[in-house]
Amino acid sequence: MTTPKLLLLFLVIYSRSFGQQTGPQKYALIVAIGDYPVEKGWPKISSVRDAGYLHKVLADQGFPDKNITTLTDGAATIGGIKDAFSSLTAQIHPGDIVLVHFSCHGEQVEADNDNKIDGLDECVVTYNALSPFKSTDFQKDQAEYLRGHVLGSYLRALRAKLGRNGDLVVFMDDCHSGDGTRGLAKVRGGDPPFVSAHFEPGKHVRSDSSMISRDESQNGVNGADLASYEVFSATRPEELDIETTDDKTGVGIGSLTYAVCQAFVSLSAGSAHPSYRELFARIQSVMNIKVPQQHPLLEGTGIDRLLFGGQFVHQQPYIGISDIDKDTHQITLRQGTLAGLDKGSQIAVYPAGTRDTAARKPLATGKVDSAGSFSATATLDGPLAIDQPVDGWVFVTGRVYNVDPINLQLKMGATAAAEVRTSLADLPIVAFGPNPVLTLVRGPQADTLKVSANGYVFATVRNVAELKTKLQAYAQYTFLQSLKGEVPGVQVEVRLLLLKNGRPDTAATQLRMKGGLLETYNKDRLALLVRNTGTKDAYVNILDLQPDGIINSVLPKRAMAYPIPPQDLKIPAGGEYWLPAGDHIDISPPYGTEVFKVFACESEIDVESLASTTRGGGKAVMTAIEQMIRNSYGMSRGAIPSSGNADATTSEYIFLIKPKP
Repeated sequence: MTTPKLLLLFLVIYSRSFGQQTGPQKYALIVAIGDYPVEKGWPKISSVRDAGYLHKVLADQGFPDKNITTLTDGAATIGGIKDAFSSLTAQIHPGDIVLVHFSCHGEQVEADNDNKIDGLDECVVTYNALSPFKSTDFQKDQAEYLRGHVLGSYLRALRAKLGRNGDLVVFMDDCHSGDGTRGLAKVRGGDPPFVSAHFEPGKHVRSDSSMISRDESQNGVNGADLASYEVFSATRPEELDIETTDDKTGVGIGSLTYAVCQAFVSLSAGSAHPSYRELFARIQSVMNIKVPQQHPLLEGTGIDRLLFGGQFVHQQPYIGISDIDKDTHQITLRQGTLAGLDKGSQIAVYPAGTRDTAARKPLATGKVDSAGSFSATATLDGPLAIDQPVDGWVFVTGRVYNVDPINLQLKMGATAAAEVRTSLADLPIVAFGPNPVLTLVRGPQADTLKVSANGYVFATVRNVAELKTKLQAYAQYTFLQSLKGEVPGVQVEVRLLLLKNGRPDTAATQLRMKGGLLETYNKDRLALLVRNTGTKDAYVNILDLQPDGIINSVLPKRAMAYPIPPQDLKIPAGGEYWLPAGDHIDISPPYGTEVFKVFACESEIDVESLASTTRGGGKAVMTAIEQMIRNSYGMSRGAIPSSGNADATTSEYIFLIKPKP
């Protein structure tokens, strides 16, 4: 008879002999190409040295040597990279942790489909890829570039195999890596775009710059069953990746690789359980000193997960700092009135990477002096002991959200009116003065909230909770409508056109124009055109303000069959953008006047979080504006100030939604 001890020993030997896992394993694939063949036209860079640095760091982080695959130079061809990903995908198990690192040149190549706004794919320059300066046959030579969306398919396969408990971490140290593809200093890339003689950038109308954030339903995979992922990119899409030097040895090394290695070392000596967001804060701090002209990016679904397969943690909302004036103790914040930051808002500054402020003392406190839609300035109560803006995060301790109170008229009996007044006493956005904006009319089973000026029914409410929700919605609606701003040289024009047989029909659209406004009917389908009529390139965001107070994000829009992220909405001066044909606008009730609120800015902006619905029309998480209005005790009342530092040009496109005659 087998004793328990012998049985246990047998099971241990059995599991080891047949490769059975006892827990999550860590795997890494490092692709490093630096010694490009001279005849290919690419300068040599220090990528193989990057691989050596990273290998040591990964060993310190618990990656077994046998689980680290390094693909260098001549092995890193199109076929070699594909085979390496196939082998890795076959090797891993659900719940494992996988790290992928690319150190190489990056290049932009003419897109192989019509899904890029600029007509260019961001690509990895493999060992055999020919420089645009050397190529005489575009169709033949472009095949040696690893396109971002192809790399994305390899990464999606990894996520599917890892499953919902797995974790995929990607580092891209190459030029244009913010879109999935490197360019002292040695530039990891930097050649002009590789395009054919028949290249027509104007025909490309939608973007696909993210490697792996596309909706997984396009690939027959349930997104909930995929591993979380984090992508660290050395640059924004339009930037070059500059090599730096090791402070100790003076040898060349990739800027992101160096920052990653330094960040891991500092985290090992500090926080016992850092998140990927905290790791990125350390990376930013190093890169801002070594290569201040670059702006690394972090995206993914596991940003607030602890490193290498840990649990998800709560990150208290914070705001980044874009500038510090040490003489005046003033700082510039990366958010403004749309985040509830107006003149008088109270703030506190903490070290970057702070997850929760409850147990920490702030570096400084202060108040906001002025604000635009997307930025604000604040004066601190003393000097700020950080060297660079990325080293500090701002937490709002007292918001000021300047909105005009909604004057509400009550058409009901005295007793009922008194009850309504009492129930709304804790909602400071409501007043009962002259010149009512809304009128609440008592009904037998439900009350009706009407716009006083025209009698339009804004909402039907059955209880106090519904009444408060609708009043908050109206406050959001009017706040956004009232936002005004103008930046010299930044100007865009928005148009909606009726679709006929799937194509925009200018003549049919013109026939529907009544008094300068487009009349639309239930079940109409519309195309959206945005033209940059200004003299500067601009990022464009659009919010849809429905007549019933619901706010939808038109651009950007991640919850689509083909997501449109904010970084892909930069329209060059004189250029235009069409909403993809597959993502047309369908018209449906409520009937009334609809407003597209348009924001155009020189820097990247993102208003999607202000939307109050998902694509399907269901209620999503509470919007930023709704939170501000709901928690508005002590709010400063009065008109929104016309800020002198507006950082976005705002405009409106107004149209009508009517029942079909």
